[in-house]
Amino acid sequence: MESRLVKELSLRFEPVAVLFSNEKPEGALQSKGDRWSCIIPLFIAAAKGKTAVFERKTTVCPGGKVGLGFGQYPNPMPQFPGGIEEFLSTGKGEIEGEGYIKDSELGKEFVECLPITNIPYQYVILKPMSQVDTTKEKPELIIFYVNNDQLSTLTVLANYYRPGNENVVIPQSSGCQSAFLIPYAEAQKENPRAVVGLTDITVRPMVDPDMLSFSVSYAMFLDMEKNVAGSFMEKDVWHKIVARMKK
Repeated sequence: MESRLVKELSLRFEPVAVLFSNEKPEGALQSKGDRWSCIIPLFIAAAKGKTAVFERKTTVCPGGKVGLGFGQYPNPMPQFPGGIEEFLSTGKGEIEGEGYIKDSELGKEFVECLPITNIPYQYVILKPMSQVDTTKEKPELIIFYVNNDQLSTLTVLANYYRPGNENVVIPQSSGCQSAFLIPYAEAQKENPRAVVGLTDITVRPMVDPDMLSFSVSYAMFLDMEKNVAGSFMEKDVWHKIVARMKK
């Protein structure tokens, strides 16, 4: 799957296609189901050229299950006696809260605002976009792993051909929710927005310090691809940034 947009951006890492399936791809990287693990390292592996897969029955992290569209937070949650809203905020008993939300009431409201969904599939597949055969596969999302210059370019392009100036959002959320769950909810809308992610403080040590994610629906990616021609990306001012990205 070739892309002028990808070529012009001089990306260090491959865009990652998100696909759903009820069949497990052979040879894909997968975390072990007997212990907690974050999905972000496997996303990074996909951006470096490896196919990764997440299975509904073996995804142990409660936040990861939600972030991948495998349903709700379990209730009750034995590992978080006060519920996820307590864990996100002040904690309870011996469990220290993350302190990302001021109190449990706001934590509960935060969870209620999440577009929690239960996809009708057993597997979420992360595949380097160049390895996607669009005659046989249709991605749900495309996730870019980008630096500041590339993020700026994608943000301007996402607004270039659409009304208004808020076609890109940066939500408060976990890393997996910002990369997958929230963009997937946007993809179901008539006018989906792009979602900037990996701002989660827990996730930041796992990613390069100058990098964030930029997730779009596959349809929005195709629209952005078509709109490179004639845009600022063919103007001299943008080529100053191109020269810097290629160093």
